[in-house]
Amino acid sequence: MSVFREAVAAVQSALKLSEELRRTSQELKEVAMEMRDHDRRITRLEAQWETAALLSRRRLE
Repeated sequence: MSVFREAVAAVQSALKLSEELRRTSQELKEVAMEMRDHDRRITRLEAQWETAALLSRRRLE
């Protein structure tokens, strides 16, 4: 029976690991989406900053 118990324990361990992997994968997807959102926001801010800098240079001329 000891071998059977070890086999059951191994299967349970594999199932737990699989669930942890699924959760980690989902969290990684969420982080990737958030990073894309931040990248878009930074790009918009950079464009606004460049426009403001250009306008301020023109006003000084």
